Formats: sequence, C-alpha cells, structure tokens
Amino acid sequence: MSDFNTPVTKESTDSWVTPREVLALLGHFDFDPCAALRQPWATADRMLTERENGLLVPWCGRVWCNPPYGKGAEAFMLRMAEHTGGGIALIFMRSDTRWFQEAVLGTARALFLWRGRIRFCREDGTPGQAPNAASCLAVWDARELELLWRLEAMGKGKVAML
Repeated sequence: MSDFNTPVTKESTDSWVTPREVLALLGHFDFDPCAALRQPWATADRMLTERENGLLVPWCGRVWCNPPYGKGAEAFMLRMAEHTGGGIALIFMRSDTRWFQEAVLGTARALFLWRGRIRFCREDGTPGQAPNAASCLAVWDARELELLWRLEAMGKGKVAML
C-alpha cells in the first residue's frame, strides 16, 4: 500500500476518518458506503465498512463518501456519479490522475476547493499528519450546490462549477 509520494511505514493506511468539524459543516447523511473499520463518530445513519463492501449494495438517500485513498477511490467515484439521491464525496484534489479525470471531472457538477489542507484522523480519532495533497468536495446532484455556496461564503474555500 502506498499513499501518493508518502513512504510506506507500519503506520501507513488508506483509511482515514473525516474530522468531526468538517462533517458538522455538511449536514446529515443517510448512507456511508466506505466508513472506516473503527469509525470513532457517525458519518451517516447507515455506515458500511470494507467488510460489507459498499459497492455491492444499493445506495439510498444522501450519501457521504470519503473513499479509501489510492486505487479504491475510482470505483466509489464512479458509483457516486450514478447515484441519484444526492451526496458529497471528499477526495484528494488529484486532477492529474485518470480516475479523477473520468470519474470526477467527467461527471460531477461542481467541486469545492477546500482552503488549506484537511488534517484527517486515524481510526481512533486522533489527528494524523498534514496530508501531502489538498482536498476537495465533489457533488453530482444540483441539490448540493447551495451547501457549497454557503461554505464559500463562510470562507472555507471556493466553488468550481464543472
């Protein structure tokens, strides 16, 4: 396993937890298809881990998706593009990758370019190191645009319409 440009160590992981303060800004979610195995706080009413494989079950309602980093992100982004119930994905801003070009830029309605870098948490809830890439929110459903504009008005980043 390797993170982008990050040496693999015994502490390396591709499972990172979204900080509570970020989730609090985004509102309620019905479903999280890729929650951490040991999720320290709720991300949605129904949360599936890699054990349940959220790609194999129907998605319903407003979806929260902080996919596994690395190769696993593409499948979740393609599934987000197909989902019609609204939702938000939090991903690294890796616009140079094929999966980002196809699964995000080729299908999403808008991105929210987060100001600064989100310091994700380990599965025990403790903050990790600063990531080596910026994060963005991706939305495919027009119902999510109002939230992105509100985040921009709060100074959290900038909306990029696609």
